[in-house]
Amino acid sequence: MQDGARRYGVALATPIGLLYLLFLVAPISVFLAVSLFKYDPFELYKTTLTSENFIRLVADSYYNAIILGTVRVAGLTTFFAFLLSYPLAYYLVRRAGAWRGVLIFLVVAPLTTGTIVRTYGWIVLFGAEGTINSILIGLGLIQKPLVILGTETAVIIALVHILMPYMVFPLFSALAAQDPNVEHAASTLGAGRTRIFFEVTLPLSRSGILMGSVLVFTLAAGSIVTAQLIGGKDIQMMGPLLYELVMHTLNWPLGSAVAALLVAMQFVIVLLYFRSGRRRHVSH
Repeated sequence: MQDGARRYGVALATPIGLLYLLFLVAPISVFLAVSLFKYDPFELYKTTLTSENFIRLVADSYYNAIILGTVRVAGLTTFFAFLLSYPLAYYLVRRAGAWRGVLIFLVVAPLTTGTIVRTYGWIVLFGAEGTINSILIGLGLIQKPLVILGTETAVIIALVHILMPYMVFPLFSALAAQDPNVEHAASTLGAGRTRIFFEVTLPLSRSGILMGSVLVFTLAAGSIVTAQLIGGKDIQMMGPLLYELVMHTLNWPLGSAVAALLVAMQFVIVLLYFRSGRRRHVSH
């Protein structure tokens, strides 16, 4: 009976396992391998093992600035997306009632349009002759248009708007899975609303915070369209750099090293999360 159940489980898991193997593990393995090859302008790369691609990313001040800028933009995007998404997810779970379906649709609605369309919407708002500047000039608050496009702030605002659904739904799932009796028990023991939130609700939603943070940080760090159209040449990020190296410069080894670094950033977030979780568990 156990052998039959085991074989049945293996049969069910095989299709998704093959899917991950073909479309996730294999591509990642390929670019990890290429990142260790030597660049050749005539053959794209030579299968000669070298660490010069990663050394170049670490030692060159130009690439250092791009990496640090990417981490800063992705980190701030993740932080502000969390600040805006958590109250919304909490409201959807605890308070929305009959409006829940409508609000969830409004959260999902931006995903029905392409990234380029949403990015151009922000260009209309942020442009020198865009909506924001037109309103401010019309009200007499400014004399000449503000420079908003081509700034890091504009990129972060646009990314937060575009990526918020990827933060809202993991938080919604984590909050919806919580047992209301736990908060009721804490209230019975004399804990106030603030203490219940920070010591019960927020810690129990850590899985949603982790998933949402990984998704938003990774997508923000690898953003190409939004970073290029809104940030322009003044805001350098790893996504446009990767596109430039692979599609224009044809330096596949260095581009693969950049891609490997992006993947490493994602795993660092996960490792830091579990490490902090273990420390908190030990302290208690």
